[in-house]
Amino acid sequence: MKKSLKIIGIVIIIIGIMIAFAFIWVDGLMKDQAKTKKTMKVVLNSYDNFNNRVEEFSEIRNQFYEYKENLFLETLSESVDAWNDFMSKYADNIKEVEKASKNLKKNCFIKYGDVGTNTKCTAFKANYEAAMNYYITDIKIYNELVDEYSKWNEQQESKYKNLEKGTLPVYKKYIDFDKDGEYFGKEEVEKNE
Repeated sequence: MKKSLKIIGIVIIIIGIMIAFAFIWVDGLMKDQAKTKKTMKVVLNSYDNFNNRVEEFSEIRNQFYEYKENLFLETLSESVDAWNDFMSKYADNIKEVEKASKNLKKNCFIKYGDVGTNTKCTAFKANYEAAMNYYITDIKIYNELVDEYSKWNEQQESKYKNLEKGTLPVYKKYIDFDKDGEYFGKEEVEKNE
């Protein structure tokens, strides 16, 4: 009889331990789910802000190519201040894209149980990489133009204002942000130029 009471006691203790572990596991799972839902909400809200900054970047980039299309060294000498201001605005814009990407960069490298969140993260990675690489290409093109202008200005005995080179405030080299082996935004512009 004593032996069977001992066995029953041990079984009850084991069941109690298993229930305690199950409770701890379920509690941890629920906390993790709540944290994940909160993170997904941050991703969705951050994406809207990021997307707006990328759209602004796209508009400024279109202006850049529109202005550049009708640009000659002689006319550039008449609009040096405007170009210096425009390129400063362009650099500020890419900084805004970077600032808006902060939460997404932190939270978009895991897979979520929500298709909408995963889609936003995929779009973020592609748009972020493209924006940064497009900007680098544009600055390289612009700085080549600045070099040509500087040589031309020297030939004109430096009678015109100096044109400032564009800056690379975020990345100095092309990026492969999503680590897919391609530098989205790099080659496309080079082929079109």
